[in-house]
Amino acid sequence: MKSCTFELIINILTYAIKNKENAFSQKDFKNVVYTKEFANYDINAKIAEGFEYLLKRGLLQLQNENLTHYEKYKLPNTIKINTDNYTSVFKDLSKKIILMHEGKEMINDTYEVKDDYADIIECINILNSNFFSTPDKEEIQTTLSKILISLKIESEAHYSLLTIIQLLALKSKIKIKIKSSINEFTATNVKFDYIEFRDTTIVLTFDKCSFEIESIENIMLIETIDSLTLSDHINKSLAILKAYPIDNTEYIINFLTNYTLD
Repeated sequence: MKSCTFELIINILTYAIKNKENAFSQKDFKNVVYTKEFANYDINAKIAEGFEYLLKRGLLQLQNENLTHYEKYKLPNTIKINTDNYTSVFKDLSKKIILMHEGKEMINDTYEVKDDYADIIECINILNSNFFSTPDKEEIQTTLSKILISLKIESEAHYSLLTIIQLLALKSKIKIKIKSSINEFTATNVKFDYIEFRDTTIVLTFDKCSFEIESIENIMLIETIDSLTLSDHINKSLAILKAYPIDNTEYIINFLTNYTLD
């Protein structure tokens, strides 16, 4: 995927939040976006790149696939919005979400959003294709979860929103420790269900409980529920993957084989 501008992605996500109950196409978005600020001569390609970025990162969900620009998208069920119905509020929220997702405190409007984590996101998408048996899938889920929570980010927060969104997609069992300005929480052996954005807070909902936090910085620790090292998990997952047809596993095998442990 090519890089795309921060401002265009903000506009697409704002549109998705504003229309969170309905699916929409790239053409629907193009009909309402103010395109002059993005150089109209190649606006279709720029919009396609923006949609792809949001889709790959779990911030958009493909509703139906027609292999054309009339494919329908909507906000995923794992992301809920509970805030005032004003476009300016939605735009501010979109900006906040992308900043958390990129692991940055601030981005100017011309910032080129990169595709740094495309490989692990593609591995998660392949894993969720229901090709694997349940025990094998759970083992690979744990391996990818360990890699996700080990990713370093530029923000002062311990984790980026990318980590949380992809853990939502994986649904592995985790331990999480949260420290807000007024409370401390710890939950063990829980699976992410959804994340809800409110006016000034975020609610993390699991299969057994939920926590309201002020920001991603409140998440102090996320761990998988096991005693193996990441290196052990990678080797175990590689052994599992080699028992499956290479056409279905080659991408994940290459990613895990070439993954560098810090």
